[in-house]
Amino acid sequence: MSAQPEHVQHAPPMGTLAELRAALVGLSSLGLPTYLDKFEQELASTSLDQVPALAERYRSYVLRNTTSEAIAALTMSARDVDDVLRRKIAADR
Repeated sequence: MSAQPEHVQHAPPMGTLAELRAALVGLSSLGLPTYLDKFEQELASTSLDQVPALAERYRSYVLRNTTSEAIAALTMSARDVDDVLRRKIAADR
């Protein structure tokens, strides 16, 4: 059995506009802006041939914020953040 890769994506399915909307809404559970209203406004005024590019932009936003590293950083306790900052400051001295 091989080891699991360290950089596992935890991205939700985003193959349809409905799934992309749900993925954007899901970011709120991490305390991130969902940009759902902005997405809907842009979608309403985007020509059909530009919809794939628009969807890709928002899909990329979800992917950037659902990597293992991003989730770990977003869910760190204040104490963990303090420890990281103390180590960095000590290393710079």
